Amino acid sequence: MKTSLGLLEVSGLALAIGAADAMAKAASVNLIGIEKTNGSGWMLIRLTGDVASVQAAISTGAAFAEQHQGLVSRAVLARPADTLMAHWQAPKPESIAAEPTALSEPAHEAIAEVVITEISADEDAEVEEAEAAPPADTATDDAPEITLSVEKKSTESEAQPALRVSCNLCLDPACRRHKGEPRFRCIHLGKRGKV
Repeated sequence: MKTSLGLLEVSGLALAIGAADAMAKAASVNLIGIEKTNGSGWMLIRLTGDVASVQAAISTGAAFAEQHQGLVSRAVLARPADTLMAHWQAPKPESIAAEPTALSEPAHEAIAEVVITEISADEDAEVEEAEAAPPADTATDDAPEITLSVEKKSTESEAQPALRVSCNLCLDPACRRHKGEPRFRCIHLGKRGKV
């Protein structure tokens, strides 16, 4: 299936980002990029995908831009020429990364073989050393734990839990009234002046 190219030009970066988000959510399209055009703060959003998806996405993006009074122009090229698609497409980094992975795989295998042979030769010696060695690191491990617990206690004593205020009239955390509810639910109803 041949891919199509969709172009949407809007006024402003924030509108371009919002329209690109709406278009990406509306249809299965690939966002090539958002490009700044010369003058007037216009931005060009480029998409690719199959013809129906690109048309749906451009329609959604154009409607979004019209709602925010920022639509400049839109275009859908159903079957653009290959040279035109090559000009608009971003360069693919995968072709560059394919060569180093091919070279690095044999090196990893050789290292793995060396490690396996060393482990199999020295297994008995390592097991005896591990059993005979006394736990000398235990004393050094205890000291950081003590200092960490002291630091935790000092931060806990300084930080008081913030009480959640739900009533915007009295600002009392004990009040059961929430913002938007009737005023008579406030526990401080009689303490205020006449409203």
